[in-house]
Amino acid sequence: MFEAPTYLAITSIAVIGTVHVFCVSFFRRFPTLASWLSDFSSGIGLGYAFLFLLPKIGEMSANSAASRTWEHWLYGCSLLGFLIYYLLEASRDMGADNRLSLGLDTVALGTYNCLLAIAVMQATSTSPELYVIGTLAYALHLFGVNIYLYKTHPGHMSGWLRTYFVASLAVGILIGLNASKSSMLYSVATALTGGVIIALSLRVKLPNRSSMNTKALLIGVVFAAFAVIATRY
Repeated sequence: MFEAPTYLAITSIAVIGTVHVFCVSFFRRFPTLASWLSDFSSGIGLGYAFLFLLPKIGEMSANSAASRTWEHWLYGCSLLGFLIYYLLEASRDMGADNRLSLGLDTVALGTYNCLLAIAVMQATSTSPELYVIGTLAYALHLFGVNIYLYKTHPGHMSGWLRTYFVASLAVGILIGLNASKSSMLYSVATALTGGVIIALSLRVKLPNRSSMNTKALLIGVVFAAFAVIATRY
């Protein structure tokens, strides 16, 4: 029914979805390890954004310039993704109530999951090893995001919010299956995802240095660099 890369992409997203399903149980059972992994995942997000997503946006921007399109518009999309999430989080710091905070996280992270699934579905690699590395990087990154959300909205993350995130991944699969791999949708999804990942890593997941495991963060950056090298060559 599908080509091999499509099956690999769907499997990859299914594995990523398990993070949403089991992260709360994992955190309750292994709180110390979960805290370490959360800081580790922040390093992955930063490394992956700067070493893979931004250079990827640069490649797509060069293609846009060749087709006489404004070459920096994808960077503008990435900046838009960053600013939207950053400013929404800033509004929470200025005294937004819990209901508004929950609404912002629901919209922002649901959209992020959908964009992530689109980006994975539009990948063209036929190597299972590359999907394994990419899946591990995305899953660990989302693990840190889920831990943050559990600490912020414990009741909702224990219930419907996890199901909602898995559903948003499914929507991304459907969009990715029905969109051409050469369409602008992939470029926009990649650019917006890059901006949101940077915002998530800097604004949401990185606590003050006094409460952050710096070693775990740096190991995460190294892991992201390895993942980028392994998946690019």
